[in-house]
Amino acid sequence: MAKGLEIVHGKTGDFALEHELADRLRKESIDGTMYIGYPIFASGDGHLQFDILLSSKNSGFAIIDTSHFRSHRTSIDSMRKRQNRLYNVLTAKMRENTKLCNGRNLIAEPLVVSLHENINEKYDDGTIITTFDEINKILKSDFCISDDSYELLNAFIQNTSALRPKKKRLSVKNSNSYGARMKLIEQKIANLDTYQNKAALEVFDGLQRIRGLAGSGKTIVLAIKAANLHKNHPDWRILITFYTRSLNQQFKYLVRAFSTEEPDWSKITILHSWGSSIATGVYYEICKNLHHRSMNFTDARNKFGANKAFKGACSQLLQHQEIPKLYDAALIDEAQDLPQDFFKLIFRATKNPKRIVYAYDELQSLNNMEILPPEELFGRDQNEKPRVSLKEAQGQPKQDFVLPVCYRNPPWILTAALTLGFGIHKQDGIVQMFKERNYWREVGYESVGGKIDYGHNVHIRRKKSSSPNYFEELIDIESSILFDSFEAREYERHHIYNDIKKNIETNELDPDDILVIIANPYNVQEEFDGFSKLFAEDDIGVHAPGIISSYENIFEHNSIAVTTMYRAKGNEAPVVYLVGAEYCASLVEPHTRRNFLFTALTRSKGWIRVSGVGDQMRNLTKEFSKLKQDNFSLKFKYPTEFELEQIRTLNNDKNEKRKIQTDILYKLLNGQISSADVPEPMKTEILNSYDQAGV
Repeated sequence: MAKGLEIVHGKTGDFALEHELADRLRKESIDGTMYIGYPIFASGDGHLQFDILLSSKNSGFAIIDTSHFRSHRTSIDSMRKRQNRLYNVLTAKMRENTKLCNGRNLIAEPLVVSLHENINEKYDDGTIITTFDEINKILKSDFCISDDSYELLNAFIQNTSALRPKKKRLSVKNSNSYGARMKLIEQKIANLDTYQNKAALEVFDGLQRIRGLAGSGKTIVLAIKAANLHKNHPDWRILITFYTRSLNQQFKYLVRAFSTEEPDWSKITILHSWGSSIATGVYYEICKNLHHRSMNFTDARNKFGANKAFKGACSQLLQHQEIPKLYDAALIDEAQDLPQDFFKLIFRATKNPKRIVYAYDELQSLNNMEILPPEELFGRDQNEKPRVSLKEAQGQPKQDFVLPVCYRNPPWILTAALTLGFGIHKQDGIVQMFKERNYWREVGYESVGGKIDYGHNVHIRRKKSSSPNYFEELIDIESSILFDSFEAREYERHHIYNDIKKNIETNELDPDDILVIIANPYNVQEEFDGFSKLFAEDDIGVHAPGIISSYENIFEHNSIAVTTMYRAKGNEAPVVYLVGAEYCASLVEPHTRRNFLFTALTRSKGWIRVSGVGDQMRNLTKEFSKLKQDNFSLKFKYPTEFELEQIRTLNNDKNEKRKIQTDILYKLLNGQISSADVPEPMKTEILNSYDQAGV
């Protein structure tokens, strides 16, 4: 935990009082976390909310009740009853967790104090009432607890049981196998870090933004926020929405796990952004309330083009003057994949004061969408003023969060994903780069040499504090990330088949620990058929989510998932195979395909195998070799602001041209237009672009 006192605003009551207390505790050099309006526990007569809970390594574990602070008529007996209730509910919850008990005693006995303007008394029954001036003397300066127990205590406060592994891995016997190492990683005590804690629990009556790289916990933070909003406001309708369909079940599991009782699912609404005829989505729900005919993907694609289908559908719906106010709060995951018009819909469908939280990672966009600043993202009013803005005020709940610590991926895999995703060592130049150069520091990188600035030679690496120690302790870098180039697809497939068998038979992994991602989405059926034939005699299943199995669940027992990047997104596995990776190094749509590569690598919790065929794969392997040679640090010349704009403009121009060509090709293949309708120069250009790209 970071030194100093962190303030987490669960739900603010008496703002001035809370922050005067925080200032006084800081002056005493108390290290730890002061939770305001948190936790909230279910008890026999409803929910019990704590005014302030202090968790400190050097000053103890204390409940500070402020409900009678300014009440001159309150009796000592009423304060005593309140203290007893707080103590009894908290300790009863603690005793439900055997790890928090040492025999019949708790590993940390909570101190309960009532804060009052002018009463300072200790009573024989244990009741303590104190003033601001005396509270520091009450806290336990001799508090003694081990690091492991303190972590367990904080895990209890944060209710992070949902982060515990679901899989027991009882069949693991070899202490050095991949399965054994993954078991140890999954069993590490799961606590929220300082950044996640504030992002998850701080509530603001307006807009909040959460940014971070893959694996930094954005989805978990949103689930905790939803669960706590529901506990605080059981009458609110709270929306959780996203781009990837398979996140539906994951969100339901997480929200349930972070709740103290079964949520009311009529109030917490988990919906895909678009939806379908068999699964309601946000767009479909708004259409239904407006009695507006909704568009499915085929209709929208035919009208607006494949790449603008959802944008077009949302834009058409926005023409209605009265969008119904359906939600009291809206939480949006994977914002980088959703069109701007969807955010405008959410804004109009959310009640005042527009409690909207959105989370994103710019590099995981699979649709070549650039996430706009919030002032632009949600549109402007009739006076051309931004509808929303992010403003930070000292002592107030934060609106903008960056999560720098990555818990899913080993640091070298994350760095490889960034390097290849940006094309930093690409022979003909960088494909993309963070627009904000300081963002490197915010997401957990540090300068080794050279200033991180436009036009400068930089040398940066991942900070030790931005990744858990267990990756370096348990996983060997050499075996963790491998690139292989083959002469033919058949050789690639056989190599992967043999490697997967080894992982199951020798490395003690299960089939559902393995995720096979087909880089080119048009090849998934062919690759699935090929792998199915190879595994047919091994009593190991192979399934293709969304093709021969459910959209909702990526993984199935005793079966290997073979899928596209679109369906793999939002999921993770100990071992990931990226098949046909040369597709990601193509000259066509370089921005989008490099994001495919970044997203695929960051699905891996331990080991990643990247393979492909041809010259593009060999070029990709050279890029990785340069990174490996530099010991997984990044050495490159940062583009100037002008060069960055040129890179973006060039990519946008290429992608727009490509979209037009793809649309024409689609219409030709589906008989919507004839060959005679397309000018000869355009036909030649389309054929050449596909041929040069190696598609």
